[in-house]
Amino acid sequence: MEPNNQNSDFYVKSKESQNKTLDPKSIFEEFLTSKRIFKNKEALSSAFVPDEITHRNNEIVMLSKIVAPSLLFERISNVLVYGFSGTGKSLVTKYVGKNLASAAEEKKVNVLPVYINCRLENNNTEYRLISNLCGVFNINVPESGLSVNSLYKRLVKILDAENKYLILILDEIEKLIQHAGDGVLYSLLRLNESLKHAKISIIGISNNIDLKASLDQRVRSSLNPVEIIFKPYNADEIYDILKVRSNEAFYDNAISDGVLRKSAAIVAQEHGDIRKALDLLKVAGETTQQLGLSSITEESLDSAAESLEQNITEGMIKSMTKQSKCVLLSIISVARTKRMGKVYSGEVYDAYLKLSDKFGLKKLTFRRVSDLIADMDYNSLVMSRIKSHGRYGRTRELNIAFSVSIINKAENIIKDELN
Repeated sequence: MEPNNQNSDFYVKSKESQNKTLDPKSIFEEFLTSKRIFKNKEALSSAFVPDEITHRNNEIVMLSKIVAPSLLFERISNVLVYGFSGTGKSLVTKYVGKNLASAAEEKKVNVLPVYINCRLENNNTEYRLISNLCGVFNINVPESGLSVNSLYKRLVKILDAENKYLILILDEIEKLIQHAGDGVLYSLLRLNESLKHAKISIIGISNNIDLKASLDQRVRSSLNPVEIIFKPYNADEIYDILKVRSNEAFYDNAISDGVLRKSAAIVAQEHGDIRKALDLLKVAGETTQQLGLSSITEESLDSAAESLEQNITEGMIKSMTKQSKCVLLSIISVARTKRMGKVYSGEVYDAYLKLSDKFGLKKLTFRRVSDLIADMDYNSLVMSRIKSHGRYGRTRELNIAFSVSIINKAENIIKDELN
């Protein structure tokens, strides 16, 4: 799309100047001397931890009460934190962990919360995870040559020597389980039997509310977690959060109340993913600043929403494995037969079996397909919830999360790549 030259100080304004070689330094200088709307863009990052967290007091209280006994060096319950993506699970857990570490330092108690994102490649196998934990305690670990058991022994030795209570926060714990198996949780918890002075507890964060049920019985028994479920934010809650973040992120008058409310309404329709709302404001702000405007308009917000959804959705689909693409195509195919209404995991699996034959793919198990759907849920490609049928069991209810305008393009991308 052509930029609006009348509103831009950064684009070429005449045909004559388009024939000349431009000096990027002059563009940099214009940017640095022009009026900017961002005061602290980091406040719109999902990694940003604000001083105060809005609309999650109940969850903060619940988790704080669970971990508080560790300050007396008493063993605490393991925890599983569930919820849709963008519902504040990681934010609240890190916030409570940060305050627990501060309280432990003040009271001179050896409690150490350690946050690990299991989605990252360097944390998603047992060896890498334990190696990185050793690194937290400055244990030198070679890249290869040591067994996992040797790493565990080194970790036990240093934990006991320093008399530490390690509270291990495993974000996206399902990723670790997918790559390393649930036995890694069992091994970590079994370390408590070898520790004489130290302790280990686990706080797992997951989008998959079925995670506990999917674990091996002995792992489930060892973990025996307290479960905390985060509900999606509604439009009013999203607005309140955006109001706080925008005050931190933008200069005065750069964003109106109407734009914030519209942002909240857009995102509330997609199960309240606050990360999407923050990305929306960031992209709209960047576009506004590039055009040399002093405030974000509703038009620039609409443009940002469309651009963001299309770019993110297409990028995610293209980066998916063939199996994931086949599962997504199965969901779209079933949804089309229901006029884009709700579909169920059993229907999707039946469609997947036919499509995997068509495209020459190895047939995955129902459980593995469910894992791939959980990934799509995390990335906001689908929305899913577990529906109970009483004694007849449970099924996963699915909706496509991206707009109808993108579905045709997504379907074509998948078919082209699978063919």
